[in-house]
Amino acid sequence: MKEEIIRQYMKVPGSTFNGTDECVTIPLPSDEEGSDGNIAIWFYRDLAMFNLIDIRSQTIPGFVEDPIGSTRELKINYCAEGRCELKLKNGECTYLTAGEISVDAGQALNTYYYPTGFYRGYEIVIPIPNEGTSLVFMDEKFAVPDQLYEQCSMANKPWIRSAGKFLHGFYDDFLYYTSNQYGRELIFIKCMELAAVLNKSDFSEVQVKRTYCTASQVEIAKNVKEILTKDLSIRFTAKELAVRFGISETALKNYFRIVYGTGYAEYQQIKRMERSARLLRETDDKIADIAMAVGYATQPKFGAAFKACYGVTPLEYRRQNRLLELKEGR
Repeated sequence: MKEEIIRQYMKVPGSTFNGTDECVTIPLPSDEEGSDGNIAIWFYRDLAMFNLIDIRSQTIPGFVEDPIGSTRELKINYCAEGRCELKLKNGECTYLTAGEISVDAGQALNTYYYPTGFYRGYEIVIPIPNEGTSLVFMDEKFAVPDQLYEQCSMANKPWIRSAGKFLHGFYDDFLYYTSNQYGRELIFIKCMELAAVLNKSDFSEVQVKRTYCTASQVEIAKNVKEILTKDLSIRFTAKELAVRFGISETALKNYFRIVYGTGYAEYQQIKRMERSARLLRETDDKIADIAMAVGYATQPKFGAAFKACYGVTPLEYRRQNRLLELKEGR
């Protein structure tokens, strides 16, 4: 199985393979300008995969999400930054946010959406053998993943909780081990340690108030996002948007906040500022024209909003970036 997965991943242009550590690094294009993201995947025999995730887009290719499609897998996901949609087999959706950890025994589909356009964290994937057999780790039987899988599989939803300081420390350790090339053995010892710690956790304990959405609620929120960002020169009220979908203003605001983690107006404001900053860097357009392009009727109002976001006026922002380009010889 491992060799087949590696062959599948290596078909992606730009992918690299470190044979010593049995690690594949897959580049993932960014939705915005700047550096691309990637997923680095370490293998340990056929026992497990450790994925270090740095994503700069809202979606990733399907074959990266689930190249083989194993039927019995234990998945542990930790979100360090960003936001990830978990689509459940019962039709609902929920969102893993920064500082949260989830244990999934097959309740979630192998599809992911990243509402904020960036995500950092890790995923541990452990194949679970058939009943009556145990995993072998470091030449000994190791029943912890089986026990954790059975404990989690009794519920119809993944177990999600706030990680807290102790569990967050595992992320720091993983970053240290991977960046300093300590080797895959230490990485997977840490993976099994995490599984053992989680196996001692109380799965009846809910530390995070969890909101679950229907597929239609999520779809409405995503459609609202597309409307808001398609033409940033247009301003929409909650009432106008709610009428389009035949729902109340309160429902529209709630759906959007659940999916994107912020209000619809705040989200559009962020996108306006990002777009205006890009135009200031990459074009010679007049500041008044840029203001109009991102929905401001007057240059003073745009200037005040831009300074509140970036700490400098639009003109000063452009000057600073032009000087930086000259220094770098661009």
